[in-house]
Amino acid sequence: MLRQARLAAWLAMRDPRLLGDYTRWAVEGWRHPQVTSRQDHPNVLTVDECIALVEAEYGAWEVGPSWTRVREWSFDPQARVGGGVTMAGDTKLGRLVYEVARAMRPDTIVETGVATGVTSAHLLAALEDNRHGVLHSIDLPPTDMIAAGHVGAAVPSDLRHRWVYHWGASRRLLPKLLDGVKGRLMFVHDSDHSYANMAWEIRSAWLAMVSGGVIVCDDVHLNSAFPDTASGLGAVPQFVEQAEKGGTTGLLIRATTRTKSH
Repeated sequence: MLRQARLAAWLAMRDPRLLGDYTRWAVEGWRHPQVTSRQDHPNVLTVDECIALVEAEYGAWEVGPSWTRVREWSFDPQARVGGGVTMAGDTKLGRLVYEVARAMRPDTIVETGVATGVTSAHLLAALEDNRHGVLHSIDLPPTDMIAAGHVGAAVPSDLRHRWVYHWGASRRLLPKLLDGVKGRLMFVHDSDHSYANMAWEIRSAWLAMVSGGVIVCDDVHLNSAFPDTASGLGAVPQFVEQAEKGGTTGLLIRATTRTKSH
């Protein structure tokens, strides 16, 4: 109890809104479990098949030197465990987001959920190899990862100059961030996987896209939020294989001829 009280006091001193974010996360997580019912999706694509769809819309690409930099980067294995669960992204997710970002050359990438930053590192590698773009990451990491200095441990220091880290809940930070996006947007969801949050983030990102864009949504097998939301938006959901988790990642491609909706 004393440790929790000290943490609450520290958060309140740093930014009272952060204390509110963690409090709401604890309460809402208890009320609404993250996993509602596992969804088994037919016609799951390989990463290669998925990238072929992206290339058909945006064009071809080549592997750059930053890809090797990220794949060879080593960090403390203990950083992968936070809040009692494994926090690092699936290895195929890293490859997928790098290749998507290389093909579509986004002006801005917005992701929710960082933890060790495996996915963030691959996104930053793509931006560096593109020599263009910025990554905005919204994150509400477990407090033990903060205390241990493990947040973003997988991101090489020389790739961080294109990275803007936003500490807080997506419900509070995402609307303003998306409202300021200009140009081509890529969005990556890997935060709270509850049905309500996943559906809200996907819809918010889709409606913010100006000149085309791609949404990558991790762990869509946990509930039906991804296909349900895609259907409501008139989008075609694609399901991509994962390596370690035995589930699927979701992909939505918005055509480059669209105009911004509100």
